[in-house]
Amino acid sequence: MVHQAEIRERVKQLQELFVNDPEIARIDHRLAADWSGDCSLFIDVVLNRKTPTATTVFRLSEQIAAALLRVVRSEELGLHSYLNFVSGPDNGQ
Repeated sequence: MVHQAEIRERVKQLQELFVNDPEIARIDHRLAADWSGDCSLFIDVVLNRKTPTATTVFRLSEQIAAALLRVVRSEELGLHSYLNFVSGPDNGQ
């Protein structure tokens, strides 16, 4: 059984950690089945720039992955987590 209110609260805490990062437009999440059919948590990091540098993506992936383990703790809820990066427009919208 997936506790959606608890997941939303944990993801909100994750979002608050990165709210002031100039490279991130927003962090979205969704629950969906993964490739194996298991209910999973997909975290979509929408970046401000259309073409982020490799260094930026590497830094953010390390920081957000660590925060996922520390704050969201989806494995406690029986969920797999997936982290996706989406490039946004250069104007940050």
